Amino acid sequence: MNIIIAGCGRMGQGIAITYALAGHQIQLIDMKERNSKNFNLLVVSTITKLNNTLNILYNIKLIKKVHIKKIIKNISISHYSTSHKNLYFADIIFECVPEKVIIKKDTLKILSESTNKQIIIASTTSTILSNELAKYVKFPERFLNAHWLNPPYLMPLIEVSPCSETKKKNIQRIFKSFVSIGKVPIICKASPGYIVPRIQTLAMNEAARIYEEEIATSNDIDKSIIYGFGLRFAVLGLLEFIDWGGIDTLNNASSYMSKSMKNKRFETPKIVKNHIKNNNLGMSTKSGFMNWKSIKIENYQEEKLKKFVKITELLNIKPKINIK
Repeated sequence: MNIIIAGCGRMGQGIAITYALAGHQIQLIDMKERNSKNFNLLVVSTITKLNNTLNILYNIKLIKKVHIKKIIKNISISHYSTSHKNLYFADIIFECVPEKVIIKKDTLKILSESTNKQIIIASTTSTILSNELAKYVKFPERFLNAHWLNPPYLMPLIEVSPCSETKKKNIQRIFKSFVSIGKVPIICKASPGYIVPRIQTLAMNEAARIYEEEIATSNDIDKSIIYGFGLRFAVLGLLEFIDWGGIDTLNNASSYMSKSMKNKRFETPKIVKNHIKNNNLGMSTKSGFMNWKSIKIENYQEEKLKKFVKITELLNIKPKINIK
């Protein structure tokens, strides 16, 4: 598979390392106008940064020392002005330039004009909607957003957000590529914040408010996330957890918080009220956000608890057991 990454910044380097770790030869292409001297400086700087990242991966025992040179060898760096042939024969091009519409517009124009309509162009933007960027792409049926989470070589999730014109076969093609390198792709409509940033932004703002209101220290707020919130949701999805505890339980908590905090941000969403009205309370009624009818509840709960135990062992916080 011929993977090209347009942009040599942090995300571009991270995606290059990800594919190179999986054995692919990757081309990093500089999209900025610069003279040969400055381009050579960029190449040296980029290789240094790649080496630094790979040394960290060696130090944490993800790769062996001998892998570093091989990975660097599999990542080539060139300028777009000399890369027209490479661009034309790519399978997937990831656009990784800065988060400014004008820069992305110019980059997508160059990529569109330098490639045939079979080549998938994927923007890695975390903020700009795919429908907006698609306006600058020739043959938008091959365009979509692919939001990688940092650091991309460790985080498995990739949020794929097609534009209105994206063909299903191109979504399937990029999913196949992601799965082949051990990633977990998900799909979401063109919507501000995708899924993770939208939830994450709310959580981070709420943590800042708790600190601002002097309810807890920054250290204790972060401990609550690491050893509580984050630990729990490393095993259970948010909607899965709602069903486990009961949708009515969420409604009760939301109603109390909304009234006591006098703030609409805690109000119960309509879908929760509708579920309660229809007696879809989650696991207890075998229906909710998930369909529990075909799931053996006891086996499911046991499997989830096994995963909890493994995480507590990893973090060295396994429950103390001293039975005499």
